[in-house]
Amino acid sequence: MKPLGRTLLTLAVMASLTGCVGTRIEYLTDTTYPPKNATASVEWLTAEPTRPHVEVARITVRSSNYSLETLRHTMQDRARALGADAIVPEIPMVLMSQVGSPYYEAGLLSPSGAAFGLYGYGWYTPYSSNPYILTQGATDQPRIEQALSGIAIRFEETPTDLR
Repeated sequence: MKPLGRTLLTLAVMASLTGCVGTRIEYLTDTTYPPKNATASVEWLTAEPTRPHVEVARITVRSSNYSLETLRHTMQDRARALGADAIVPEIPMVLMSQVGSPYYEAGLLSPSGAAFGLYGYGWYTPYSSNPYILTQGATDQPRIEQALSGIAIRFEETPTDLR
């Protein structure tokens, strides 16, 4: 496979894996580290290690479509790209947000007017008469998202590690 084709295939796979996962990275240091190898593992720790380390960034991932396991793998991929060795996770969250009321299109003459608009009647109805706004249906259902957050850390090398 040619290098360009391989690059495009890799980008397509990466886009499909992280398509609907929102990621936020808050950098905690000014130092930039080289990314880890794609096969390198990023540890998922249960507590802050006693070994000397540097906090690289806080990574938060959220999605309403994917499982916590998928979010965890996405978080590890982001940490690997930042050059981190491990992640100290924070408490997982479930976010529920209520969207606003359904969209009602105002009339041409007044909110309750009966003017005939370009795309249908102009008075308030439970459906939009604008074909370009696709809000008909369950717009008043709550949105439920799962979120994971954690601190990406990089272990400091000690003189004994250099031998």
